[in-house]
Amino acid sequence: MSRAQFRDRGAVLPLVLVVSVVLSMVVVAVATYTTTSLRYGQVAEARAGRVAAAQGAMDDALEQLSLRSSLCATALGADGIDVPFPEAVNEADIVVSCRIVGASLPPSDGWAIVITGNGAPADSSPTFNFTLGGKPEINGPIYLSDPSRSSFSQPTTVVEGDVWHPANATCGNEFSADPDVQYGKSDVSLPNLTFDPSSRGIYCVNKQWYELFPPSNLPTSPNVAVYDQDMTKAPPARTFHNRAYALDGSCRVFEPGYYTSLPIGNNNYFKSGDYVFDDLGLVSLQGEKITMGQVDREEYPAIDNTACDNARINDATTGATLYIRGNTRFENRANSGLEVSGRAQGGGENKAVVAVQVLSSTLGYHTPLMTANNGAKKEISLQGLLWAPDNSLIFQTIPAQKAAVLRGGAVVARFEGGVSAAAIGFVIEVPTSKSSTKLLLEATATDDNGSNTVRSIVEYRPSTGEIAVSSRRVLG
Repeated sequence: MSRAQFRDRGAVLPLVLVVSVVLSMVVVAVATYTTTSLRYGQVAEARAGRVAAAQGAMDDALEQLSLRSSLCATALGADGIDVPFPEAVNEADIVVSCRIVGASLPPSDGWAIVITGNGAPADSSPTFNFTLGGKPEINGPIYLSDPSRSSFSQPTTVVEGDVWHPANATCGNEFSADPDVQYGKSDVSLPNLTFDPSSRGIYCVNKQWYELFPPSNLPTSPNVAVYDQDMTKAPPARTFHNRAYALDGSCRVFEPGYYTSLPIGNNNYFKSGDYVFDDLGLVSLQGEKITMGQVDREEYPAIDNTACDNARINDATTGATLYIRGNTRFENRANSGLEVSGRAQGGGENKAVVAVQVLSSTLGYHTPLMTANNGAKKEISLQGLLWAPDNSLIFQTIPAQKAAVLRGGAVVARFEGGVSAAAIGFVIEVPTSKSSTKLLLEATATDDNGSNTVRSIVEYRPSTGEIAVSSRRVLG
């Protein structure tokens, strides 16, 4: 055996051992890699399943919103709602949560009622309240200068509107499109007040009532003829009458103008036009009915004044506006009625249908501008804006099947109403636009391996079911 051959003896074993070690390391690495890849694949597959399940639940939630059949559309409260998906999807349990994150600030002429609280005493007496056993509805947005001074003895529903109130600097602006207007969800709670749909709610805003509803579009100096104390027209009109009214059967028919006394009878019609009632004192109606103006609207008239139907039907359909000065105020007693049709005032985009506007008043907060006093069959119907920010409106009892109508918005210092359980003629409303509510929807799918969420911000119109998805993304 040669010396070289002797030196190679036993070399194969170390080589085999080295190769074995290397191969084992490779096998272990490949196995580890395979296991990791398999585990990652399982995790990715599970995540994809959860995301797909959440996406499907979100698609279903949006479809149910558009059909107005989801709990998010019909039972959404101030704190939001969680709706479990009825079936597991991809072995994951799914919950869809929905909450309100924003609302549409009404336009300046879009408020059903604005309570200014001007002149209210420093105590805690209510500036806005309903009593008795009825369940009134208010159709449209409400502004309360002090929500703590609102009281509802029975369930009161705000239909297609939100409640707004002034707030301090903590009121957020996260959902405000206008940098000058900051508003956010309020933590104020008003017992016995509910919303239809439930996606409406209570909001705080960094504006006072006069900033949101400026009086700039309302005339301050109506162009009406001036009447003297004898009710004959004085210059500049230079048209004289032997009496202040004409007779149409048993109906007294009055011309537009400036009045400082009011010789009314049982049935009275004031022709379409502008009127100023200046320092008339208390106009107490008991058995008398006053209808002012004619308009072409289905809901008008709300008060039966049959004796004056002929005069009204043959009048121009431009409506009437009543302007009030001094100590003029109205009290409706038994078998009486006061109805003002409303007339377009202002120009261009600032036009407003005004029924009653207080130009200047000496009454203040405590003496009501209008009162429906004790007694049956008493009615007040204002078919347009009531502008009386320093005055009060009080219905002591709104009886069954009789009109108590504020249609077109009301800006008053105080409103009090006693609504009987059988009252069907009580109306506070304003024509509302199809405003939207901003909703936050989150569909979360959860299984044994984790959870994933799909989040959407949605503009939702409860009145029509229309939806517009502002953003949609997967979380986690």
